[in-house]
Amino acid sequence: MPQPSIKKNALSLAQTLLCIAIAISLATMAWINGLPTTNQNNKVQIVAHRLGPNRAYIDVRLYNNGTQTAVLRSVKVNSKPATVIYILGSSQIRSGGSAILRVAIPSVPDRTYQIAFQTDKGNKFVYTIIAK
Repeated sequence: MPQPSIKKNALSLAQTLLCIAIAISLATMAWINGLPTTNQNNKVQIVAHRLGPNRAYIDVRLYNNGTQTAVLRSVKVNSKPATVIYILGSSQIRSGGSAILRVAIPSVPDRTYQIAFQTDKGNKFVYTIIAK
């Protein structure tokens, strides 16, 4: 009677492996769903920049190519809160719309600046500029 025992053990092993595979699949899906993703409804692009005289500020042109209005909540330069003046538009950038922001920066030649924009949805857009 060794045959039924082998079949029973093989069936038990197959069931166990199936349960493990399902558990790994569920854990992988949960992990992937927890990763940050870009929200296509709220997508802002930095399309141009211009340094002001004596590198006192940077004018940055933003364009919203998402499907919903993007609301800027914060602007940081090199991880520090920045002073911002809206030259064109406002912190609410409609779909297909744009805004020009004047971002104050310290006047240091040949310095790299990372300007980070964060929306009300938590999306973060970073732009790197070398002030020459």
